[in-house]
Amino acid sequence: MPWGIPIIWKLGTEVGVRLFDHGLVIQRINFSESSLVLKVLTRLYGKQTLMARGVRKNGRNGRRAALSGFHTIDLEGQARSQTAMLVLTRADIGYARHRILHQPTALAAAQVIQEVISRLTADADPCEALFDVTSSFLDLLEDGGDPLLYLSMVLGRVIHLLGYGWRLAGCVGCGRLDNLAFFSVKRQQAVCISCGGPYAERLLPLTSEVIWAMDCLDWPPDCGTLSPHGAGLLYRIGINCLARMAGGRLLTDGPFRAMIGRCPGYTHAPPIQETADDRQRAFGNFGLSPVQGGIGFELQK
Repeated sequence: MPWGIPIIWKLGTEVGVRLFDHGLVIQRINFSESSLVLKVLTRLYGKQTLMARGVRKNGRNGRRAALSGFHTIDLEGQARSQTAMLVLTRADIGYARHRILHQPTALAAAQVIQEVISRLTADADPCEALFDVTSSFLDLLEDGGDPLLYLSMVLGRVIHLLGYGWRLAGCVGCGRLDNLAFFSVKRQQAVCISCGGPYAERLLPLTSEVIWAMDCLDWPPDCGTLSPHGAGLLYRIGINCLARMAGGRLLTDGPFRAMIGRCPGYTHAPPIQETADDRQRAFGNFGLSPVQGGIGFELQK
């Protein structure tokens, strides 16, 4: 059966749907003692919600292995009508990514991009470029790439793919093209040192290398000249813009900053204050166990 082609059939008075596509699991929600509700980013059909029956009950279930990490999966879903939730009928690992689960910082970075997609993309709104960028980002993490460096770049790319973006051509206050020293998350535009100086505590700092990185959004990125400090500033800009779009801070931001704060050379990105409930909710919703450092199916009961 060709991938990515939905099959529609008629059963009595209802029209059923069967879907074949490649996907990335972005959220797992416990539904019962044996089942999960999955949010999956598919390549041709955008974000889809599927019911995965029986995957929690049997530890040897092949579908559970395919759904337990950051693999690209070949999936098949079926619904009795066009308005009913799809039921996952098959899930095989199409492209495996095992090493991310054993690299805590890479794992936390992958969780951030999962939450961004889960909260900021509409259901059934296809964007092949978003799927490809996300897959490529996970490949870089799998190969041992710098999580902060690549996450800071991929967030900027995702912001543009979602239709937002930012303006760096001139100061939002006076229009001047030089001495750009701050970034306004509210306006998503650069601010010069003269206009932004009195409001520095409410703006994010900009440097020349960060401006260069924000202008260079090709993927995969050329990050050779972006320092750890610059990557940290770019991450702060991207995550704050996304939090504003989402209507509140991202739950996975705190755990990622906490993980980065333990790494030498990243002292510019200190952990933010968060409660134990915030941490557990973030890890539980998106699959990461704060105790085991792995994917957990038993976190939400």
